[in-house]
Amino acid sequence: MVQSRVVNLNITFRNTESTEAIKTYAQEKISNCLKKYIHHDVEVYLVLLIEKNRHIADISFHVDGADFTCKEESENLYASIDKLVSALGNQMRKHKEKLTSHHAQR
Repeated sequence: MVQSRVVNLNITFRNTESTEAIKTYAQEKISNCLKKYIHHDVEVYLVLLIEKNRHIADISFHVDGADFTCKEESENLYASIDKLVSALGNQMRKHKEKLTSHHAQR
């Protein structure tokens, strides 16, 4: 039986208006990415901010005994979220490989 994991995403907007579209987009993208790698519920903190023409997505969370942080920027928030999810997927995959390689050595 596969148990559904809950990704509780807390989004903070800085220097920009909060919109349902961007919230929904971030929730779907990040949840789909993390659910491939996590084994239990996780509390995730996402900060979306705009500084002049820099659109920054910054994420942090703690899962499986490790802290994860990632920050990406681009010309719009959607692209920043996409880059963030891609980088996050790489981080999570490397972490999972590290965990499974430790198990294999025993």
